[in-house]
Amino acid sequence: MSAPLTPAQARIKRKVREAIHKCGGVDGAAATAERGRSVAGDWGNLNHPAFPPLECAHALDEACIAQGQVPPILSALAAELGHVVVRLPDCGEGIDALTGALIDASAEFGDIASEVRDATRDGTINAVERDRIIEQIDEAYRAIARLRAVVASEGSHLKAVATGG
Repeated sequence: MSAPLTPAQARIKRKVREAIHKCGGVDGAAATAERGRSVAGDWGNLNHPAFPPLECAHALDEACIAQGQVPPILSALAAELGHVVVRLPDCGEGIDALTGALIDASAEFGDIASEVRDATRDGTINAVERDRIIEQIDEAYRAIARLRAVVASEGSHLKAVATGG
């Protein structure tokens, strides 16, 4: 019998399960990773020590990204190291992109405040509430990164517009 998962491994395993679910369940994940159904099933089993190898985790996360979602496995690994995953934005946008990015970033801070307000109504923050707050903070990081990238890519254009030149 193998040793139980560490808390960090359990958190990562839950995100592997999420990736499997987003890939259409065990059968979809097996097809995506080009592995057998039982192998993919082991990856999602909290009582089994197996994790997908790097190329399989990449394939599962890539499928999630193709669906317009955050890569859950990569995000979990980054979180365990105290980091967040930020998708690099397409910065080929104009001045309206700056306004949109600023509005998106501001909205994310409102989402953080809402989660904190909801979580602290009873005077304590439980694990589920903590995870919701952290997810909102991670979304704010991504929105701020997009805002920064838009400003950086349009810096010379923005200066010209501001000065009338």
